[in-house]
Amino acid sequence: MAAEALTPIDCSDQPLDIAFHPSRDILAAALVDGTVEFHDFSTRCIPSLSNAAHAKGNAKKDDVDDDNDEDDTILSTIEVHCNDIPKTKIRSAIHSEPSSSCRTLLFSSDGEYLYTAGNGGSIACLNTEIASSYHSSSASIVWKVDNASPHGINVLHQLEENAPPGPLLVSGDDEGVVRLWDIRLCSGNSENNLDRGNKKKHPFDRLMGLPQGCVASFHENKDYISGFATDTTCNTLLASSADGVMSVIDLRMNYDANANTKQGAENDPVKSGQFHLIRQSDNQEDELLSICVLKGGKKVVCGTQTGVLNIWSWGIWGDVSDRFPGHPQSIDTLLKIDERTLLTGSSDGVVRVIQIQPDKMLGVLGDHGGFPVEKMNFSSGKKLLGSVSHDNFIRLWDASILADDDVEDNNIEESSMEEAESSAIGFASKAK
Repeated sequence: MAAEALTPIDCSDQPLDIAFHPSRDILAAALVDGTVEFHDFSTRCIPSLSNAAHAKGNAKKDDVDDDNDEDDTILSTIEVHCNDIPKTKIRSAIHSEPSSSCRTLLFSSDGEYLYTAGNGGSIACLNTEIASSYHSSSASIVWKVDNASPHGINVLHQLEENAPPGPLLVSGDDEGVVRLWDIRLCSGNSENNLDRGNKKKHPFDRLMGLPQGCVASFHENKDYISGFATDTTCNTLLASSADGVMSVIDLRMNYDANANTKQGAENDPVKSGQFHLIRQSDNQEDELLSICVLKGGKKVVCGTQTGVLNIWSWGIWGDVSDRFPGHPQSIDTLLKIDERTLLTGSSDGVVRVIQIQPDKMLGVLGDHGGFPVEKMNFSSGKKLLGSVSHDNFIRLWDASILADDDVEDNNIEESSMEEAESSAIGFASKAK
């Protein structure tokens, strides 16, 4: 089940995360140097010349085109987190001082805004139209919350509109802190705010409290938060962590998001007690690196450091109800295809198609040639799959095969797996 490898996008530095716009053919990349890059991928929807069928007789053409293709897709570069002070721990004396980086990002549901976060613990909001229209412009930053979290932020998630508290933004940091944000209250935190006010602020405001816009904070986990997921009703928030424990947070409360936008609401106390932790799972003695909800909200799947998919039945949060071994290395990222199937990105560099209950490995979608698959995301309509690794490339794959092959019918031959790996390894060799 080999997906066709498309021409990769070359970033100016290593991308740590990617997000596709919900309606336009653009994507945003969070780079290790703290910048955010916007790329137009509409010109990349052609087969890569590194595919076996195109490799012969095109070596000279590749050499010429490589010099011209590098910056073809770049729309803009925004220095969002470049000046942040990293809050990453230095675990060894031989390690150099950590540098600021942009770790994670996501578009709002309508694509109007892009939310970003970095290892300095800050969260920023960019106006997509402005950010994607200029080569380099800080004017696109609508607001930025410095010290939004006490540690570097590893993951962002936005609740659906139908969630009881509304479309709150959720952040998870390196030491297990989970915070929920009312984005309409965050604009008073930054000098970059487009709605600048003249109100003077006391230097000790909120010194002992939470940052403005933060409506709840939890510190139930002891290691970094690796992912978030919600059920179909958005009543419950799940947080997976590298400490081996999944936290379950109840989102049903009396928090009135509309009331907080009224004049004077910034002086109201933060009512974080309105949210509460339901419980935590048993410690799995294995890092939980990714999370996904399937089966119409009946099953929760977590990828682990040992290459096992841990499966919980919804509402039974103690021990797992099922385990699906088979990955040779850690499962760093999960991406839902439908209610029965998902994609796994592993440290062995392979993107696999997995069916859950009955558990079955259906095939290989693509390969990074041995480089770990760190993050994956679908474009609008799941037409393309984008993935990032430990180089400067965003690899693109034709995801239409997931619909054309009708994954749910399990009509995938074992021989296609070998063909996919062989073809994808050749592609990865060109991209390096």
